[in-house]
Amino acid sequence: MLYTSPENEYPRHIGDIQLVSRGFKEGDTLPEGWAKVAEVERPDAGTDKITVEEYPKVISNVLSQNWVIRDMTQAELDRRDAPASAKAKLIELGLTEAEVFALTIGLVR
Repeated sequence: MLYTSPENEYPRHIGDIQLVSRGFKEGDTLPEGWAKVAEVERPDAGTDKITVEEYPKVISNVLSQNWVIRDMTQAELDRRDAPASAKAKLIELGLTEAEVFALTIGLVR
């Protein structure tokens, strides 16, 4: 379960509520200012895009997770492509596929 706090902090969980309302358990009435957030399936972003969660929004009168798809930044693209880029550079330096494989799984001592 996901919640928002009276201070609009998100995401919050049952333990966060229990810190301010001892004895609270799932199914109890939420303390004042707390709101339950309906979980929504995370959409698939596809190539060169990323799905990020923003502050919940009301959908059909229900406070729900808010997933947004956006273009990946150059830094995110670089991080995603780093393994293939590193492998290509190592092969260009003369390493064999077996040596590159050994390096990537940490077998070199």
